[in-house]
Amino acid sequence: MSNELKKQITKDLEKTGFPLEVLTSSELDKRDWTVYPSCLYKDPETLVTRELDIHAVNIDNSYAYNVPVKPTPRNVNKFISHLVIQCRKSDKPWVFFDNGRTSWPQIPPQNFKSEEIDFHNILLRDIDKIVGRKNGVARTQRNDLESLGLKKHRYIRGHFHKSHHEAFSSPNSESKIYESLITVVKALEYFKNCYGTFRYSVHLFIPVIVFDGTLWSASIKNKKGDALHNYKLSLKKVDGLFVVFERLTPLGKRKLFFEEEQIVEIITHKALRKKLDIIESENKELYKCWTKFINRK
Repeated sequence: MSNELKKQITKDLEKTGFPLEVLTSSELDKRDWTVYPSCLYKDPETLVTRELDIHAVNIDNSYAYNVPVKPTPRNVNKFISHLVIQCRKSDKPWVFFDNGRTSWPQIPPQNFKSEEIDFHNILLRDIDKIVGRKNGVARTQRNDLESLGLKKHRYIRGHFHKSHHEAFSSPNSESKIYESLITVVKALEYFKNCYGTFRYSVHLFIPVIVFDGTLWSASIKNKKGDALHNYKLSLKKVDGLFVVFERLTPLGKRKLFFEEEQIVEIITHKALRKKLDIIESENKELYKCWTKFINRK
């Protein structure tokens, strides 16, 4: 009877996201991330306390003393990476349409926290800034991460998605996709406010959904003739994608709101190691850019 009960409990647990959460935490721990599982955060809109599956932190101080002043314990150079993770398991395919667009080619500025606000807004590439004139001729200086040495970044080469659908689900059922997206975005805002800054340290918060299920990228292209009825729908199974997620955010104390863009990475559990390799490698390159930025001022 006891063995039969154990089998039933095991089968029940395998239907949940708990194994995925534990395995994801274990993989991060092996990579020297400090992992905080099942951590609490306060919803900034409702002030209700909720739970996030994983908050992982990694501190890189490889260039600690590469600063423009005499180093002290309070002004060493550090790059602090945060992964704000929600784990989801579903036997229903998740489908995302590739209709996502961003206003600017950049890492969302609200994902950074430091005393160098200009760095938060810096673009990934291809923008020139006029810094002065000589003999009536404008002199320009590149003011993007590419000019600081960033060779590549997944946001540059990635395709963005926005609209989403959980296949074979009831039209009246709550969207697990939306719930996952809004969770990581709100949790990111909360954890960001929990951390302070030092003179030459920078935090980067990355919202991630680790998904145990099948993930699909959908594309719709018009054919000749009636665009509303003559189109081609194509589907491609993927191991990860980027979702542009927008929410209204209060603007100061006034009763005004602006549409804040966020980029959420959705990664299948089978591709987690590969995607973490990319994130860690690119964060190292961003750390180099940060180091050049603070030393050229």
